[in-house]
Amino acid sequence: MEKSEYSIDYLSAARSDIAGIISNFVMLGSTNGAQRIRKKIVKAGEQIQFMPYSGTVVPDGEMAKNGYRMVVIEKYLMFYKVLEKSKMVIVYRVLDGRTDYPKLFETE
Repeated sequence: MEKSEYSIDYLSAARSDIAGIISNFVMLGSTNGAQRIRKKIVKAGEQIQFMPYSGTVVPDGEMAKNGYRMVVIEKYLMFYKVLEKSKMVIVYRVLDGRTDYPKLFETE
């Protein structure tokens, strides 16, 4: 795989979200589901590292104004920002799409 001009960093909250999502599949007895969602999350991370603007702008006006973008992974949403000056993609959270996510980002 070729090298991206962007680096990617998952904040601890995002890493915790991902671990929780995978754990939920395992607890429900679906190791295949856990492997499937893990692969999709990894693929989404690679996608935004190589094409940072491929995700959509978050529909919430305040979050959009603050530069948040998102990628849909099944029923989950990966929230991130592109830091153009430092050529970094920062993944903030990976949440169930049914979550009232704007409230979780209000303190940002």
